Amino acid sequence: MRSMRIGIKQFLLVWTLLVYVSVPSVQAQNPLDLLTGSEQNATYQIPKPNELTVKWWQEAVKNSPPEEPFLQLKELGQSLLLYQDQESYPINNAALKSITQFQNNLDQLSKLVVVESETEVIEFEIQAAYSLNEIYEFKKQIMGFEQEKRQRQDDIGDLRADAKNQYQAIDALIVRHRNLPLESLGRLEAGLQWIEARSWMALYERRADILQAKQDSEDQQLLDLKNHLKDAVKLIEPNAEDLVGLEQELTTIEQRITAADEKVQSANIRITMPESDDLLGGLLTDIKKLELANNMLNLNVLELQQVQKKAHLDWIISNQPGEELDDDLVLEHVNKANQLLAQSEANHDKWKSLAQDILISPALKSELKSNRKVNEASNKRTRLAQELLLSINELDWQQEQMDFIESLLTKQVIDSKDGISRIWAQVKSYSSGLWFGFERMANQTLFKINETPITLMPLLRLIVIVLIGYLVSKLVRFILHRVESRRKVEKSSVFFILDKLIHYLIIFIATIAGFTTLGIDFTNLTLIAGALSVGIGFGLQNIVSNFVSGLTIMFERSLKVGDYIEMEDGYTGSVMEINARSTRINTNDNIDVVIPNSDLVTNKIINWTLRDSIKRVKIPFGVAYGTDKKAVKKAAIEAAENVSYTLTNMKGKEPEVWMTGFGDNSLDFVLLVWVSKYGVRRPNRIKASFLWELDTAFNKYGIEVPFPQRVIHHATVDG
Repeated sequence: MRSMRIGIKQFLLVWTLLVYVSVPSVQAQNPLDLLTGSEQNATYQIPKPNELTVKWWQEAVKNSPPEEPFLQLKELGQSLLLYQDQESYPINNAALKSITQFQNNLDQLSKLVVVESETEVIEFEIQAAYSLNEIYEFKKQIMGFEQEKRQRQDDIGDLRADAKNQYQAIDALIVRHRNLPLESLGRLEAGLQWIEARSWMALYERRADILQAKQDSEDQQLLDLKNHLKDAVKLIEPNAEDLVGLEQELTTIEQRITAADEKVQSANIRITMPESDDLLGGLLTDIKKLELANNMLNLNVLELQQVQKKAHLDWIISNQPGEELDDDLVLEHVNKANQLLAQSEANHDKWKSLAQDILISPALKSELKSNRKVNEASNKRTRLAQELLLSINELDWQQEQMDFIESLLTKQVIDSKDGISRIWAQVKSYSSGLWFGFERMANQTLFKINETPITLMPLLRLIVIVLIGYLVSKLVRFILHRVESRRKVEKSSVFFILDKLIHYLIIFIATIAGFTTLGIDFTNLTLIAGALSVGIGFGLQNIVSNFVSGLTIMFERSLKVGDYIEMEDGYTGSVMEINARSTRINTNDNIDVVIPNSDLVTNKIINWTLRDSIKRVKIPFGVAYGTDKKAVKKAAIEAAENVSYTLTNMKGKEPEVWMTGFGDNSLDFVLLVWVSKYGVRRPNRIKASFLWELDTAFNKYGIEVPFPQRVIHHATVDG
């Protein structure tokens, strides 16, 4: 049977060779490809750099055997070697580099093997009981997985971004390649760079796919580990044998905390000592900052360890037979832990940024490394920055342990209660957690103003202070209105001015006090004036102009609330409000008109009630020629007295009738009447009333009001 198989293989080989020799169309194809069963296209030809199509890479992969997908691309790389002959092809250095880099990228692509996406199932055996240290070990493994996942996701994102950049570069090269003549040297160079860029893009995508496949595999492992931890936590039991070790550890930690606190104080003193302004002084300043950060972080870690060990100790003791858990002690542990966690989280990002900024700073130049002091200071600074980053990981681990033991104690307190006591314990636990969670969130930096970090808590204080100022303003204005309402006069402009000034003053003081809680320095008046000038220059000039005009109106008292005014554009009405930006008047038709304060200052305004509330109105009229003037005067005076707005009991302000001229068709008169303040605010109504009564009086005395007449004289010219 074996000899028969060998004979069949030999027959197929001979037959293939005969076909390859006899058929011209297959001469370009490798006979071994036919033996492997490849679907390679017999008409495929390796493209030349100056004849590339948009899908040249996909076609090369398609016409390669599945087990070696980069075969045609490798042959393309071999064909590019002839362009290294500078005498025949004087291409630039970038194009020469593209040839070598393309081959290197293909070699790396061939070596990369995609990880299978199938997840490996890890079976965890459930034990009868777990110790706290075993739980910590599980949580440490989870933290390691999550850190690796974050780092891997960052790497995948960077690779995808690099691939996208290469894709954009390929688009530019395609346009350049197409716009150059076919046989030109520039098109050849563009084609070589296109080939290199496409290989980089494939390499980045392959690396990203491998990392993503590996991440998908580890995600399932992480999920299995978390599920196992969830089951293990239910079976956790305290170990009384750990009591002696915990007490010894607490004694050691207390001593270390004392020493660490002394180091922090010493580092604080050293950082206040000035250094020189040269490079060495800057390095020494950075070293002092890093030493202070490292000492503070170490102290924070030790304090977390101390609280965590005490909580562990109390948890073990409270689970012993005959022992009860002290609620106040648990609350003390929880509060202390939350304070330390909030403190460490507030400094976490600051310490990390300090270390990262120093590590990514430019390295020393070669000529500066010859200076021994500068070189040693630079190396020490780098070492301290690396130690700080490593210590931050330890801080994260201590925070994780602290959170867990705190949750254990809280759960134990709640489980030990029943009825109302259980509900009250839950409320205290949740409220305490919510408050410290809110404090944590409120102390995070939202943005910066002039290098001053702004957090949520000062913003809330700003809002509360301004709100209190507004309420105080409302209270003071309410008292002021009560005082005004007890006065005999209807309204007083003095009270109105006081109302507005008190409101603006209290709001201004509250706003300044609120902004001081943000830590903003208002002593730098130049900065504030510059900001205001820029704001005014870019569109606030109208608002400022109206505000200043409003203050001018209130202090000048040329216009007061209750005055009846008439504007140039014909608007008439009573002033109802004088606000910071505008003034509101109410017309006799009960229509509110809002007028900018600057218009009231710059334009001509007729104030009918500025000094005196009574005014004289003039009603012109005409009668026919030949009418008795005394009868006209008598009728007009009688008509004026019949109008309710006419003042008849004030000496020197009686109604008068003047004859003003001889008109075209009539004798012209004018009725002059002093009217009360109620009539002043109704000019159209009083005019209509006087005309009505004049017509009635003229009819009574038979006085004729003439119609307009025109006499046309026609002149004739003798033929």
